[in-house]
This record gives sequence, C-alpha cells and structure tokens, in this order.
Amino acid sequence: MNNKLKILCLGGLGLLLSGCLASERDMGTLKLQLQELNQTIALMQANQAELAGKMEELNQNLAVSNENLSQLDGQLFNLSSKLDDINAVVTGGQNAEGGGSVVLPSDMFNEAKNHLSKQAYDLAVTGFKLYIDKYPEGENIQQAYIYLGDAYAAQGQARPAAVAYATVLQKFPESKLIPTARLKYARSIIPLGKTEEAKRYLNSIIQQFGRNPEARLAKEELANLS
Repeated sequence: MNNKLKILCLGGLGLLLSGCLASERDMGTLKLQLQELNQTIALMQANQAELAGKMEELNQNLAVSNENLSQLDGQLFNLSSKLDDINAVVTGGQNAEGGGSVVLPSDMFNEAKNHLSKQAYDLAVTGFKLYIDKYPEGENIQQAYIYLGDAYAAQGQARPAAVAYATVLQKFPESKLIPTARLKYARSIIPLGKTEEAKRYLNSIIQQFGRNPEARLAKEELANLS
C-alpha cells in the first residue's frame, strides 16, 4: 500500500514538473515572438518615417517644378509677344493706302540691336535674320551679320556665330569691318577645335591692321593660346 502511494505521488510530481517545464518553454517562445514583433513594428515605423520624408521631398520637388513651369510659361508668352511685335514690324503697314505706316529697314535693324543690348538673344537672332532676309542689300547688312554672330556667340553657339562672321569675310572683303570680323571669327572657332586656323587669322590682323584696336586684341588672344 505504501509502495502504491509512493508511485502515485511520484507520478503526480512528474506530471507537475513536466507541466512547469512546458510552461517555461511556452513563455520563452512567447518572449521571442514578442521580440520579433517589436522589431517588426520598429522596422515598419522606420520605413514609414522614411516614406513620409520621401513624400515630403517629392512634394517640395513638385512645387519647385510647378514654379519653374509657371516661369517658363511666362517667358514663352513674353517671347511669343515679342516675336509678334517683330513680325508686325516686318509685315504690318507697308503702304499708306492700307492705313498703316511704312516701316523703314533701319527700324527693324535698331529693334534687333536693342534686343541684343538687352541680352534678349533669341529675339536678336530673329530680328537680324529677318533683316538680312528682307534687306540683303540694306545699309546695315554687314553690321547685321556681325551682330547676328554676337547673338549666337552669347548663347554659346559657336558654329552659327562663326558662319555669320565668315559671311562678312566672304561677301564683303573690302569692308571696314574686316578686322572685327576676323577677330570674332577667330574667337568663335577656338571652341570648335580650330586653334591653328584661329592663330592664322589673329596674326593676319596684326600684320595687315596693326594700327587698329583689333590688332591689340588679337595679340592678347594669341598670348592666351600660347
């Protein structure tokens, strides 16, 4: 009887101990799961904060883009208006019977020159090209080519600038603007990799127009190229 009681007691104690061990394992597993959950929540919060930051940056970029687009629209509108003004000078009022006034070639030339002085280079290019096209024998035709080249050069367009200057050299070899055209042509072809040709033109200015202001400028350009 005593032995049976002992066996029963030992069996009960074993079950109790096994239950305790199982509970400890469950608690350990639960703690690990809680740790993983906390890590996941922390990661989600960090990602959410990062996403919020990116959204804020995106909104700022969109605001800047919209502002830039508004400025561009305004510039395009102003450019269109000014082009309309130039075209009106070219096409409007060519005879007194039509109720308009006659537009002088000098008016068109001076309008383009004013745009050049105001650094409105696109308008200047348009104006001088219109003048050259409409008045190829005009009084200011040589200077128009020079100014056309200046407008292109100011925009960093070396090749069309060189063409404009070269036109003066080819079409008007006896022009008083030849020293200026050579100097500007030489400057315009340097960015095109034609340094040796530029040097030849600069030396020709010094040799043939030594007393002109362009000769001094040519010497300075040559010094910079050496």
